[in-house]
Amino acid sequence: MVDPAGLEVLAQVFASPIIAPLLLALGILGLVFEIKAGAFGLGGLVSLLSFALFFGSHFLLGMAGWQEILLLGLGMLALAVEVFLLPGVGVIGILGVCLLGAAVVFALLGAGPTGGDVAGALGILGASLALVVAVFYAWLRHLPNSHRFAGLFHTHQTDRAMGYIAAPQRDELLGLEGVALTDLRPSGTAMIAGERVDVVTEGDFIALGAAVTVVRTEGYRQVVRPAHHQLHLPADKADT
Repeated sequence: MVDPAGLEVLAQVFASPIIAPLLLALGILGLVFEIKAGAFGLGGLVSLLSFALFFGSHFLLGMAGWQEILLLGLGMLALAVEVFLLPGVGVIGILGVCLLGAAVVFALLGAGPTGGDVAGALGILGASLALVVAVFYAWLRHLPNSHRFAGLFHTHQTDRAMGYIAAPQRDELLGLEGVALTDLRPSGTAMIAGERVDVVTEGDFIALGAAVTVVRTEGYRQVVRPAHHQLHLPADKADT
């Protein structure tokens, strides 16, 4: 036989202002890791156990009733649907978080809460949220040095010297002359080798119709300067 008095003492320990925030923090962290993982695992087990101890202790002490248990179940169900059945929807997950939060608040306040009950509930919620933030901060600081999670961060350079380019080089345009189809202030469009090309100057203003020379090509960025002699823009191109 289970001693009711012993159960009540154990419930008081789990519902104390020291243990209750730890249980809430573990439950929240387990849920977050479970949602990130997208599969039931250790995070889900830790979350379920933590919330079971939290709500079970408050239930035995008469602070929580079946309505809080129902809210907890509905919240967990909504989160499970968000993670396993309809990932990325968002609305169901938000509903689950709201139901879970309501269950926690009602369990902390109990029936007919007094000012002291409200203050105690706020203290437990604040302590649990502080623990969650501290754990996430420590986890994020550890991530760059973690071999397990190193793939989450891109630490390699992708500069041009290593062969990384955002667009194919247009080396065939280098040194060619063309005509500015728009005012270059400093960017605009020019007709080069019969092709409309997006160009940019080195900072100078070049008026529409002026002759330009391609002095540097950088993928989609073609750098031009004023040509030494003036070319003429055809009338049909100038109208465009």
